[in-house]
Amino acid sequence: MTVTPDSPSELNRRTLLRRAAAAGLLAAPAMSALAACASEDGEGGTTGEKTEANPFGVGDKQPLEVAFFNGGFGEDYAKFDVAAYEKKFPGSKVELKFSKTILTDYQPRFYGGNPPDVLNNSSPETIPVGPVVQGGQLTDLTQLLEAGSFDDPAVKVKDTLVAGVVEEGTFNGKMYTLNYAYSIYGHWYDEALFAKNGWTVPKTWEEFTTLAEAAKAKGIAAYTFQGIHPWYIHNVISEWIYKVGGKEAILKIDNLEPNAWKQDAVKVAAERIAEMASKGWIQAGAAGLDHTTTQQAVLDGKALFIWCGSWLEGEMAKTLPASVKLAVAPPWDLSGSDKAKYGAVHAAPGEGFVVPTKAKNQAGGLEFLRMMLGKEQARKFAELTKSLPVVKGAADGLTISSALTSASKVAAAATEVINWRYGGWYTPLQNAVFAAATDLAAGKSSAEKFMDAVQKAADEVAKDDKIVKQKAS
Repeated sequence: MTVTPDSPSELNRRTLLRRAAAAGLLAAPAMSALAACASEDGEGGTTGEKTEANPFGVGDKQPLEVAFFNGGFGEDYAKFDVAAYEKKFPGSKVELKFSKTILTDYQPRFYGGNPPDVLNNSSPETIPVGPVVQGGQLTDLTQLLEAGSFDDPAVKVKDTLVAGVVEEGTFNGKMYTLNYAYSIYGHWYDEALFAKNGWTVPKTWEEFTTLAEAAKAKGIAAYTFQGIHPWYIHNVISEWIYKVGGKEAILKIDNLEPNAWKQDAVKVAAERIAEMASKGWIQAGAAGLDHTTTQQAVLDGKALFIWCGSWLEGEMAKTLPASVKLAVAPPWDLSGSDKAKYGAVHAAPGEGFVVPTKAKNQAGGLEFLRMMLGKEQARKFAELTKSLPVVKGAADGLTISSALTSASKVAAAATEVINWRYGGWYTPLQNAVFAAATDLAAGKSSAEKFMDAVQKAADEVAKDDKIVKQKAS
């Protein structure tokens, strides 16, 4: 999963319905063939001839270092991409590394001036994009977007991408992050367990509370969350704020408007989480558990729902019982007057990749990303991870799993797309939501305390002239 610097422009129902075949970006004039030889010196410089097949001028014997997040998508797709790169540049050796703690392992390397050539900036704790962009440490990926695609040099890379990819990776008007997976977020559950008990997925808060009590009577928690990784529960409350108050409520939050966290929509969302905790509907001790433990609780029938992205099945593949049929549901109505209709879903490109400006093989890093956006690589990603890639048509015709099928149906039926931007823009504010939402779900706080704590953090961000302010619309 990825916390990205910007959210996509509003994606409509047709965009989601088409998913991997969504409308492309505006075409630009075709790029002419490049034939000039590049220089062989300079950090991040190119050393090969620039051609249609090698638009960045990658040298045949330049080593490449790529670092991937070792999480829900696993390692296999990264190894497949590395093998393809080494096949194209047989004299090059790719050093492939994996990390579960991207921020801890790689932020020091940015400061030290020796970052990898490609970094999968994804994990529960990513490197904040704003500071590294302001420090001139990330490569502007416009040149990647304008390059000919890996499959057809006559088609720009940007024209092979589903809608929202450029917007999602944009900061201060330029794209610095390539988000590779098109994730559908929501509440995951086991269809087989529901069928066994004659339960239906709730569409309203009242239906959820009835189901929660029925599950509690059987010793099953209605809800659980990935406690020690607060990124997840922050998504829940942010989705619910949007669900109750609509885009207008989230825009006030994104734009740091006064008392945005004191809106009625925030109060309702926070009260719902507090109610779940107070009535014993949340798995006991979840606040102190990690993501795989609480996700396993759903697979084992110990909890009904957990919020997650569409990487869930791939992440839990090794411990997923054959009897479990994973499916995802959009957020249920939380009040009698939600502004976002039932079916609104949180969906966005995620799983970000960046090329540092101080990469020793910057050209190789750009080419590696261009190759990842080829249809063969993207389709293999879908097959190996059971998740949608951001390349148009790459996953067409694949019927890999019940989870992917369910996510596709939810996307196709979406009434609107839920998203927000404050998290990627203002790390201190997001961290405040992390802490306050965790306390709320753990039963250690109240809606009022949640709003007070987060509003205080928002006010501090708004007053801090050192933080570059963004504008959502």
